[in-house]
Amino acid sequence: MNSKLPDDKTLFDQQLKQFMPPGSFDAHAHFYRPQDAIAGLPSSAENAQGFSGWQEYCDKQDPWMGSLRPSAGLFFAIPNPKLERDGANEYVLNEIKDQPGSRALLLVTPADDPSEVEAKIKAGPYSGFKVYHVYADRPDTLEAEPQEFIPEWVWELSEQYSLAIMLHMVRARAVADPINQSYIRNRCLQYPNAKLILAHAARGFCGNHTTEGIASLRGLDNVFFDTSAVCEAHPFEAILREFGTTRLMFGSDFSVSELTGRCVSIGDGFLWLGDQNVNWETSKFAQPARVGLESLLALKQACHTLRLNDADVERIFGTNARQMLGIQTASPQNQTQETYRRAKQLIPGGTQLLSKRPEMFAPDCWPGYYREASGCEVIDLDGRKYHDLATSGIGSCLLGYRDPDVTDAVVRRVQLGSMSSLNAPEEVELAALLTELHPWSDQARFCRTGGESMSIAVRIARASTGRDEIALCGYHGWSDWYLATNLPRKSAETGTTLDKHLLPGLEPAGVPMGLAETTHPFTYNDIDALKQIVKERGAKLAAVVMEPTRYTHPEPGFLEAVREICDECGAVLVIDEITTGWRLTLGGAHLHYGIEPDIAVFAKALGNGHPIAAIIGRRSVMDAAENSFISSTYWTEGVGPTAALATIRKMQSVDVRQHIDQIGEAFRTGWSELGACHQLPVKVFGHSVLLHHTFDHPQATELGTLFTIRMLDHGFLTGSGFYPTLAHEQRHVDAYFQAADAVFAELKQALDQDDLTTRLSTPVRHSGFARLTPSPKS
Repeated sequence: MNSKLPDDKTLFDQQLKQFMPPGSFDAHAHFYRPQDAIAGLPSSAENAQGFSGWQEYCDKQDPWMGSLRPSAGLFFAIPNPKLERDGANEYVLNEIKDQPGSRALLLVTPADDPSEVEAKIKAGPYSGFKVYHVYADRPDTLEAEPQEFIPEWVWELSEQYSLAIMLHMVRARAVADPINQSYIRNRCLQYPNAKLILAHAARGFCGNHTTEGIASLRGLDNVFFDTSAVCEAHPFEAILREFGTTRLMFGSDFSVSELTGRCVSIGDGFLWLGDQNVNWETSKFAQPARVGLESLLALKQACHTLRLNDADVERIFGTNARQMLGIQTASPQNQTQETYRRAKQLIPGGTQLLSKRPEMFAPDCWPGYYREASGCEVIDLDGRKYHDLATSGIGSCLLGYRDPDVTDAVVRRVQLGSMSSLNAPEEVELAALLTELHPWSDQARFCRTGGESMSIAVRIARASTGRDEIALCGYHGWSDWYLATNLPRKSAETGTTLDKHLLPGLEPAGVPMGLAETTHPFTYNDIDALKQIVKERGAKLAAVVMEPTRYTHPEPGFLEAVREICDECGAVLVIDEITTGWRLTLGGAHLHYGIEPDIAVFAKALGNGHPIAAIIGRRSVMDAAENSFISSTYWTEGVGPTAALATIRKMQSVDVRQHIDQIGEAFRTGWSELGACHQLPVKVFGHSVLLHHTFDHPQATELGTLFTIRMLDHGFLTGSGFYPTLAHEQRHVDAYFQAADAVFAELKQALDQDDLTTRLSTPVRHSGFARLTPSPKS
């Protein structure tokens, strides 16, 4: 043993003092009396009489942690098989009675009377239960299945009172064990108000078990993890990668934290190293440290590897546990709303995308900014959690937010370098994959957003034909070529603006007047309107640009007639798949309808939240791109095509289409049935995979605004559209309508009492493009 190595206090000061925030919360610590102790606990953590309570907790950690010793915690008794539990539990309560920021768990066994336990929960300030394998009725309790030592009434009480359950998993492979996985998943889904804490990073003493098994818990909203006594970084990293920064909670495992040594992974198991089995004198390069210090060093390494910032670390060390236990942590200032108030002063329009303006949902109430997003869960800047049953990133995240397969591919590309003076080979692979999925196409060009991709498609069509004018149907972005439709025209002909194409009121300010009458809109399924345009302008038409569908399927023969008209007049048929792509089939919706365009354009879902857009087409048309200058630096970075490849490959292996169709139909049914139940006039329309829902009433806007506000209180993001994703499950739809039931009842009451407007504390939502008027600068 090298005496020149730093002692624990020096090591803490050198390595951890700048890492660990003040005022932390210890989510896993034990208090015990002398008669409660078990073999192996350090006597150094006890007083002269053998007690280990709040005073000893402070006295033993202060010397090496100093002012950074946790200020509060979640405490419970030592699970001794022969424990006199009533006295042990009472001792824990007594030790925290003068610590208002701390909480206790009630140690229970299958032999306990649930009615007596419920009485204790009501009488004492318990935040939940501690269960342990030693109370399983079998000789080898280390192989016990969870139900052998967690009676069902523990879950039922936790569900009823929104309590926590602290579970130290056993069985050889812990969370990598299918029996443990199945139990945790089934119970967490069955009892959504209960909160399950998987102790020791899902018993990650062998880190590979947590790394391997953590994905089995994906999507569970009520599972948490503490860091107690785990001395390796990779189980922490696995949890952070899978669940983000809101589920991992610092825990010391006091008094185990005062032992010297550490736990190490060995093969498919683990071994505790300590004075009992290691002769530290044999090493010139090691000096044993406290388990608590070793665990903190591992946590620091995990946070560093994942590039977490100070706010992330503060959540792990306190905010997560306090929020989970219902201890007040929120700042009186609403950071989310304050950020948007600042944005309206600094950013014209407040946001970069009209569809993300809070005014489009519920002015002054809608949370305009997110801190984390995973699956279909979104967390705002103030830590409030929502399930997103709106449009899932405006249709960009068909697989759900932060899909792990896409994220892994993107992170690899970023870590290896996402940009250089050379080109990313992934774009070649992506071009090959897209043209393979769309056999009519031969070539592809890439950019990064939907609006610019449509501009590229129109440029190519014009270059290919030598013509200027465009017939269009549907919504195609913000570019001059499209907004030119709303410029004043010489003729007084009606139906020549974009008001019937998704977003009314799009002003063409800044669009050159010289582009007037270069675009000619027609409505979907109105083939006669297109024929009239071709009759009048056919010789000048460069392209017919349209969405293959938006709200309804094409009438029989409509798309075929469009294709035929383009062939006859020499116009390029451009299909805009930015919104519809990948939802009706694997690839563009035009494949679903059996139509072969000349150009098809993809964006949004193509990268599942990462910027990428593709323009694919026939060689005879796409060759024109070489004769027109279409070029941009950031179209050559590597993240976009990498994300697209990972997204498409996942869609090739998982039937996304069938899943989102089922979820969308369940939503459609729920909306209609709930409206009928409450005698509220509602309507729902569109494809199941691109659903729109509203109220069929003169005060529909007011109803929709109040509905959104009330659903925010229930933890749901909702507006007038629902775009289901692979991450949505039936339980999310069920929970949505369970919450909406009470809201619909209020809306019906508001209509009956004619006080809907007075119930609104904010202006009604916007229904189209409108100028924002920011508050004056102070």
